[in-house]
Amino acid sequence: MKQVSLRKKLAIYAPVLLSLCILGWLIYPNLGAMAETIKTANHWWLLLSFGFAVSSYTFMGLTLWEVLRILGIRLPFLQTAGIAFVSTTVNYFVSSGGISGFATRAHLLGKRKVPYGASVTSSVVITVLIYLALALIIVEGAVLQFMQSPGFNRSMMEAMMGVVAVLGFAFALTLMFFHHELRAAWARRLFVAVNHVIFFFSKKEIPHENFLKFECQLDEGIRTIHGRKFELPKVVGYVFCDWVSNILILYFAFKAVGVSLGATTLIAGFAFGMLMTIIPILPGGLGAMEAAMTAAFSGMGVPVAQALTASLLFRLFYYLLPAVASVFIYWALRASEPPHTDVHSRHGKGI
Repeated sequence: MKQVSLRKKLAIYAPVLLSLCILGWLIYPNLGAMAETIKTANHWWLLLSFGFAVSSYTFMGLTLWEVLRILGIRLPFLQTAGIAFVSTTVNYFVSSGGISGFATRAHLLGKRKVPYGASVTSSVVITVLIYLALALIIVEGAVLQFMQSPGFNRSMMEAMMGVVAVLGFAFALTLMFFHHELRAAWARRLFVAVNHVIFFFSKKEIPHENFLKFECQLDEGIRTIHGRKFELPKVVGYVFCDWVSNILILYFAFKAVGVSLGATTLIAGFAFGMLMTIIPILPGGLGAMEAAMTAAFSGMGVPVAQALTASLLFRLFYYLLPAVASVFIYWALRASEPPHTDVHSRHGKGI
């Protein structure tokens, strides 16, 4: 038992420790210059940067709310946005290849009588769209970088590898989503993985659905999405608005430290930073993202101290402050749970 407990603690704390070591290695040599940069930072631009972080999480909530609506499940928007908010921050800070976010979302939706299969269906649809949009941003970043400095260099190689990785993941999810035999083969693994993460957080709150019921719900949810696919463009629009808000967080963080970036430089640097967030062993790519952004922007003429400060401000507004807020939002969601919830029951027109 002690060995299992030690492994669980290592799974959580070792990636965080590695990330903090990378951040220390980045920050220490530039500490003096960064302190001067922060002292002269424009508070209004900082406020605007934070505002776009709020915008990003709002569009995440709209994305989940719209997908659930397509599935015939209607929940109050504020509750849905809160669930999207909490599950996203958990996904950023618990390195589990995205399963932690799936599990948290399934648990919180299950408390509101949303079937387990519908929760996973919505999560898969949203994840596919997010990664396809990210792949487009990375491709655009690589093209813009190539236009600035023609030649097949290391940055181009990294961008190509990133595009292949992101597109490969999105393609695998899409194939699993649409191919019945493949989905049947992976459904049990997905069910066990999500259940395992839920068990990790709360032994008393594992959903009681059996696998066959989960598989039926998943199939029914996918058939519903297929039948109402013409309603997905609104979801795609919300996903792209989320990514645009992300980019603007970074843009105004740079404005705050006295750097005005052109669209080419901004998107190219952002794309290389986002590549690092898909590293599964680091929570939210912590450390790696800052290193990649700093290297990309400094390579395009931005002073290192300002590039690093702006990337850390992006981390603060988009990752750290939401993580703190998610604790209070989680409490609010727990307080608003309907009494005697049952994840077996059907919700209104839900599956």
